[in-house]
Amino acid sequence: MRRTVPHLIVTAVAAALVLAACSSGEPAGSEGSEEPTSSASGDTASGATEATDLFEASGAFGEKPTLTFPGETPPEGLQAEVLSEGDGPVVEPGSVVAAHYLGQVWGSDTPFDNSYDGGAAVPFSLNTVVAGWTQGIPGHAVGSRILLSIPADLGYGPQGGNAQAGIGAEDTIVFVVDIVEAFGPEVVGEAGAEPTGEELPVTYDGELGEPVSGVTLVEGATLAAEPTSTTIATGTGEPIAAGQGVVAQYALTSEDGASQASTWDTSQEGFGPIAAAVGSGTFLDLVEGVPIGSRVLVQLPGNDQQPSALAVVVDLVAVAPQG
Repeated sequence: MRRTVPHLIVTAVAAALVLAACSSGEPAGSEGSEEPTSSASGDTASGATEATDLFEASGAFGEKPTLTFPGETPPEGLQAEVLSEGDGPVVEPGSVVAAHYLGQVWGSDTPFDNSYDGGAAVPFSLNTVVAGWTQGIPGHAVGSRILLSIPADLGYGPQGGNAQAGIGAEDTIVFVVDIVEAFGPEVVGEAGAEPTGEELPVTYDGELGEPVSGVTLVEGATLAAEPTSTTIATGTGEPIAAGQGVVAQYALTSEDGASQASTWDTSQEGFGPIAAAVGSGTFLDLVEGVPIGSRVLVQLPGNDQQPSALAVVVDLVAVAPQG
């Protein structure tokens, strides 16, 4: 997984923000289907090459597929093929995507992971998954079912494989991905959120409904000694519950001013929103109970990895779809 500057600064204090496409420990068993199959052919995404009917996937969008591999040898390079095309917005690089997926090692009979059995789409940032997903998913429309064939160098090869999932260092992996929703790099909180009037230890640029930048500590102010969350403006969405996947954007500064970062800043590698489940050990645990659409200030004390405390202005954009 790539770890980029904005995410690295915050995770050094809170916890990993990685929501990988392949996360379960036990391989899932494949299930047969009476549905007609769709061959892997059609338009390709940027950075991918065209496949040649070497694999098939059963079922329609939203249904758990079964993969078959008529060819004995996996294709070369990354391949991203449309099995059925959606009519939603096109996924942009750096987006958070909510998707159903099933993953399988090329030529195997058994998936190593899938989201269909759990019944909920999985939200993830395209900056925190294997490179084959980062490169293969942008350019496709929400509502599409796509098939990704990912060579080892864009999958788990750089990590020496994934023994827990049964993926070898040289294995080509294949995913069927149903794109349920996408949140692009420009997303923000509500312009009409109600300001709370809370006194803050920081100033920043960016009105409600606009990206935040230039977070600066007020002269003479100090940050809280314990992790805290202060609502700057209250949105009109539902309060966030424990376990829900939250999509957010943020800008931050360290108390000593040495670190500045923003997920809205397209000049930074890894720009774009983040996604994490409340209660999973990230700074978004602190926004439980806060309505979606709100803007909050999160204060995080320093630690051994990030000695200076952090002030993080966060826009709570959405709860990731569960369908």
